[in-house]
Amino acid sequence: MTRKQLIGWIVLLVAVLAVAELLDRVGFPAPQMIVAIIVGATLALTGRLPAPMPRQVSVGVQAMLGVLMGSYLEVSLLGSIGLALLPVLAITASTLVVSLLVALVFARFTKVALPTATLGLLAGGSAAVVSCADEMDADPRQVAFMQYLRVMLVAISAPAVAALLDGGSHADHPVAAVSKVAGETVPHWAVVGRGDQVAGLCIAFVLCLIGIRVGRALRIPSPTLIGPMLITATLTALGLSHGYAPTNLFKELLFVLIGFDVGTRFTRAVVMEMARMIPGMAVAIGVLSVAVAALAYVLSLFVDLELSDLYLATTPGGINAVLAAAEGMGANMPLITSVQSVRLLFMVAMLPLMGKLFRYWTNRQATGRIAEQLVAAQQPGAESGAVTAEDPTPGPAADAHPTADSRPVTESRPATVH
Repeated sequence: MTRKQLIGWIVLLVAVLAVAELLDRVGFPAPQMIVAIIVGATLALTGRLPAPMPRQVSVGVQAMLGVLMGSYLEVSLLGSIGLALLPVLAITASTLVVSLLVALVFARFTKVALPTATLGLLAGGSAAVVSCADEMDADPRQVAFMQYLRVMLVAISAPAVAALLDGGSHADHPVAAVSKVAGETVPHWAVVGRGDQVAGLCIAFVLCLIGIRVGRALRIPSPTLIGPMLITATLTALGLSHGYAPTNLFKELLFVLIGFDVGTRFTRAVVMEMARMIPGMAVAIGVLSVAVAALAYVLSLFVDLELSDLYLATTPGGINAVLAAAEGMGANMPLITSVQSVRLLFMVAMLPLMGKLFRYWTNRQATGRIAEQLVAAQQPGAESGAVTAEDPTPGPAADAHPTADSRPVTESRPATVH
């Protein structure tokens, strides 16, 4: 990155932060994330981006976000949720089932391969899903496009929907208390939640480095996010330190960078190549969001939790946008972060099983197709050019799984987890 490009990014970030600050004062939900997504997508579509975001920045942002997420997983606050957490987690498992059903219908009507449709619409773990798409006989480029279109749509819609559902009683809710990890009240320019900024920031950096190393050593999907999150959650539960979580201006900057990382993926080449899929994908994502919102509404009838909190906790993906929206609303952060994090880990853990199911389904379809071709070839009066077992003609499934050479080429960028 040249000096001119670096200055361009700095000016752009400052401008977005300033606009988001103004929108935040008038009650606009999650302005940092939404403004950055819109600006990033607009610049990508017009080809006016200063330069690709350096990979080190993306890794650092994910790690710091992991520290922020882990800081909300406090045992004392989770205990105050009580048994209501159990049915909420059941809704999390139901989200996977709903995702699979929507993907099945989407694949049938759009002629997209079932593995690609399923991974593209899977609610959670976008970085891990994209990284293992090739191993699961799916097109990683289409999966990435579908995942980040889902993230963008959820990021834009979830804060507005949650604001409409907000009953306005968060301040009186016992589990809406401020996390002890946030530390004391600090000025807006502070980067962490304690008076000694150097000590707090050093702890955050150490948690990032240790978390990334542990995540990679254990081969955890998305180690730059999940590793620091697990290490921070452990430290938070033990209560050994406080005030290391990103806060105020630093936290807002993280949300802006995440928004840019999502928005800048929508380049003109990518959108044009995938244009035929956008209407069907938008409908599928809308159906998925409505179905999950309906589950949250049914759950709110049986548990003493805010409907807006339940919606943000169960909304299909966009964990970064959900986190930003929940922060601005003073929502039930322990509930929302815990459920979103558990779902992220649950979705990632289900990927190997889903890969085996995809291979079984593909092999079964291929076997049935060859058997049909052999029967047709043995029929009386079959043409000489009939398909034989030694020379099968590729069926529709062969086109459903394009090879690496036939897939549309898009710019390779580091993925951010949502």
